[in-house]
Amino acid sequence: MINSHAHLDFDEVSGIAENAIAIVPSIGNQNWTDVQMYPYFALGIHPWTVEHHQQQDLNNLEYLIKCNNPVAIGECGLDYIKEINKKQQLHFFVSQLEMAQKYHLPVIIHAVKSTEDVIFLLKKYPKVRGEIHGFSGSEQQANTLIKMGFYLGFGVQIINQNSTRLRTLVQNLPLTSLLIETDDDNPQDLPLVAQCCAELKQISVARLIEQCDNNVIELFGLGER
Repeated sequence: MINSHAHLDFDEVSGIAENAIAIVPSIGNQNWTDVQMYPYFALGIHPWTVEHHQQQDLNNLEYLIKCNNPVAIGECGLDYIKEINKKQQLHFFVSQLEMAQKYHLPVIIHAVKSTEDVIFLLKKYPKVRGEIHGFSGSEQQANTLIKMGFYLGFGVQIINQNSTRLRTLVQNLPLTSLLIETDDDNPQDLPLVAQCCAELKQISVARLIEQCDNNVIELFGLGER
């Protein structure tokens, strides 16, 4: 079972990180080196950290992408809940979309209260594919993103019975476009996410895991590594 988005380098629980199969994204220059300990890592600048980065960091990021063979660019994106300069967020996000297009890599996108703007920008890079992790948009936005070649990640929030909108989304969206993840929660919770998603879609856990694993492999080109 593959965790499509897990910040394993944040995890202090002994043994979990070493044994997990996961896509491990970075959040900025502070952990570009740390994530490279893992077989499948991504390099990027998270919207929460853009204020701590300069243009030179984008140049350094591009150099690392060329030299270190990440499976994706990210975690990048837009977060409109945080009081972080939108213009700065947009600059760093667009710069990373340009790198994704240039180096033919998928992107791992963080989109909070910004899904419509993310879709608008992605339409300018029609060859770029990727994952909207921790998806929180509408069903209409979900279907638009799926048509654009994007996968949607769902994590431990789906387990909460009160997350009715997210749970309905998982029920209605095609299994071929879903990914399961834990983000920065306990990676050991991934089977709980899989079990919940399988119940919502009224299929076996084995089928859910098989398809979600295949989705990760296809998106990130893991079969080519």
